Amino acid sequence: MVFGHGDDTYRYGGMIKMNFSSNIYQKADLSELKAHLATRLDAIGHYPEPQAEALEALIAEKLGIPANMVMVTSGANEAIYLIAQLYRGWASVIPQPTYAEYADACRMFGHLISYERTDELELLPDDRIYWMCNPDNPTGNVLLKPFVKQLIRKHPRYLHVLDQSYADYTLQPTIQPREMMDCYNLMLLFSMSKKYCIPGLRLGYVTASPIIIERLRQIRQPWTVNTMAIEAGRFLIKNNVSVLPDMKAYIEEARRLRQQLEAIDGLMVLDSQTHYMLVNIEWASSLELKNWLIEHYGILIRDASNFYGLDDHCFRVAAQTAEENDALVSAIREYRALKS
Repeated sequence: MVFGHGDDTYRYGGMIKMNFSSNIYQKADLSELKAHLATRLDAIGHYPEPQAEALEALIAEKLGIPANMVMVTSGANEAIYLIAQLYRGWASVIPQPTYAEYADACRMFGHLISYERTDELELLPDDRIYWMCNPDNPTGNVLLKPFVKQLIRKHPRYLHVLDQSYADYTLQPTIQPREMMDCYNLMLLFSMSKKYCIPGLRLGYVTASPIIIERLRQIRQPWTVNTMAIEAGRFLIKNNVSVLPDMKAYIEEARRLRQQLEAIDGLMVLDSQTHYMLVNIEWASSLELKNWLIEHYGILIRDASNFYGLDDHCFRVAAQTAEENDALVSAIREYRALKS
């Protein structure tokens, strides 16, 4: 695991007042969920279901697929490491920049990793996995749905892992599991932690053919998903809870933030179809800017220098409220003036 993911507020002893570093929506109203979990605290005195089957059944019903095509995991990360373990020693193609845990998991289990250089692809063995993050993290880029479907169907010999953890944070269409039930070379990853803004509970799931799901079950440890996470998942799905803002308005505010950042001399912002964006800074390192913002304003951004292919002049921010976004822009402008 790479240390230095977003939302490292634990490092700063209560200094953080505005958190732009996490891609998870920061203003979610979780009071309804908290009230329900408070009535279920006695459950922590008992073991959870070994495989969260009741929650898997609810998810499958909501998705319109058989329950044996769903496996609940401790966040999407557990699914990533289980897949890398199941296909130990295979080749993995991981386009960059993207979520670092794919490569970390593949290295742990002896994969031959390619970062999609054309000359390398010709040399890779046929036992091969393609990893795709869609929407991508950290860029916010979203691959067109028809392109993704064609790519998967055109190459049935290879396995494809499509991580759609941030699918609820874009207006672009993404693949639904029921659309690809006849594709036995596809694994879809989803993050309930992100959809419901509960990263501390660690909750996700993978959908795939029943054969792949059964093989994943055979290598996982029991009780990886805790009792309160299972209880939260069941409550959120049964009650059709939604905690995210109106996404059209949220994306529009993110576009406004992007325009304001682009107007600052020496900043280049990559286009994004989500609420978060990758920024290149010319006149300081990303770590210098991060530390200055924390010290002077309690603002936390994501230093993106530990993404493969990015350098120490890249950072990522996720849009917050209009007032907070304006505060971020104003603070960066001030630091730019000090550096002049």
